[in-house]
Amino acid sequence: MRRTCLVFLALLAALPAQARSFTSNISESDRVTALRPEFKVPDEPNQLFYVQRSPNSNTVIYAARLDAQGNLDAREPVEGFWRKFNIDGSRQPLIFIERMLAYGVKVDSRKAGQPVTFTIAALPERKLTLTMDAQHRPQALIQIGSHTVKLAYVYLQVVEGGLMPSVPSLDIFGTDIASGKAIHEHLIQK
Repeated sequence: MRRTCLVFLALLAALPAQARSFTSNISESDRVTALRPEFKVPDEPNQLFYVQRSPNSNTVIYAARLDAQGNLDAREPVEGFWRKFNIDGSRQPLIFIERMLAYGVKVDSRKAGQPVTFTIAALPERKLTLTMDAQHRPQALIQIGSHTVKLAYVYLQVVEGGLMPSVPSLDIFGTDIASGKAIHEHLIQK
């Protein structure tokens, strides 16, 4: 039975992502707001951004992996992992199904000297770009409307139940790299 379940999950993970349609509302403000101020804000080495979810404070963190010279790791430039803040704060790896269907990172083919582009499994239509800022710190950039934004965090409204939880809405927060203004995109699934 367990083997059958694993085969099914592997087949499910291999299916292309379904096309989704979202309604988007973009706003600008002076600072990035916290939707859940009671949730801990992570501060990991080389942190790019994090994902928080409505059910609890456990957080998925995305960080750049650097080599000994401080450059992006050629084999795996981005990693995602859990911080189990709702339990004990420990660092835990993403499990297979989480990597394949929700939080896994897919890096596009890399060319030496070029920024790294990547996607997150659950939102493959939104490309992110991994670059180094002026202080040689890694950052993840995303396009939100006409803004190029340094991504800070994503908040998912999760409805649990059934075979898979659903995400009827999500919020993306970051800072416009040109203006320094906080940008918030609220997406609602149609």
